[in-house]
Amino acid sequence: MQHQNIDKFFKVSAILFGQVFVDFFGLNYNVIRLYRNELNTFKGSDLFTDLVFETREGILLNFEFQDKKLKKEHLKKYMDYKVHLQCQSGKPVVTVIICTYHIKSDVYIYDETETSLLKPIIHYLTENYDEVKYLTIKNKINNELKLSLREIQFLVLLPFMTSKKFRLNKIRDVCNLIEKIKDKKLFDDEKYYLPLISAIHQYVSDETEQKNLIKVLTMNMPADEIYEKVMNSGIYEQGLEQGLE
Repeated sequence: MQHQNIDKFFKVSAILFGQVFVDFFGLNYNVIRLYRNELNTFKGSDLFTDLVFETREGILLNFEFQDKKLKKEHLKKYMDYKVHLQCQSGKPVVTVIICTYHIKSDVYIYDETETSLLKPIIHYLTENYDEVKYLTIKNKINNELKLSLREIQFLVLLPFMTSKKFRLNKIRDVCNLIEKIKDKKLFDDEKYYLPLISAIHQYVSDETEQKNLIKVLTMNMPADEIYEKVMNSGIYEQGLEQGLE
């Protein structure tokens, strides 16, 4: 269940934020739409990558979300996905591994002679933590200044920019800020808070606190209903276009 919650958090975040999500990781690609993530293997069995974007550059961006320490067998699996996806699509594939596990891996399986396109991009989310940015956003909220989509994304991803033992407190902090944002009407579109529901389910063990935090995000609408509504409303494409504006 742990992997499913974290997996859902990042998939929904990527879908909702679209281009802004890609930009956050310093990737110089312009996304068009989601791409089919089902892989037909040579053995006839089906595999699924976590998430694939098609880009204007003709590259497929394959995101994999890793919540355990990255090991050689994980890298091999992701590179197998890459080969299958390239053969199936006829397009070059860039594999991006987003690691939420805070301890860096020391495994290397690639020769220095290989081109960068063959190597995965490994990104540790803890490297994105920026205390100055966090305090700047809090100051804007206290001064009732409107927030940008990029600032909202930073808040949503913030719990995963810390090690596991600090995530519960960060979730509480972020939900408290979101409550203020909503009360002061500092950001117009509440659907972007949706990924945090999965983070709450993952790290908040007390059921009463779970319900109270989710209510901050969704008001009185059931979380499952919100999730289904967003996933079936065409927000896939809207999230991508939002980042291009």
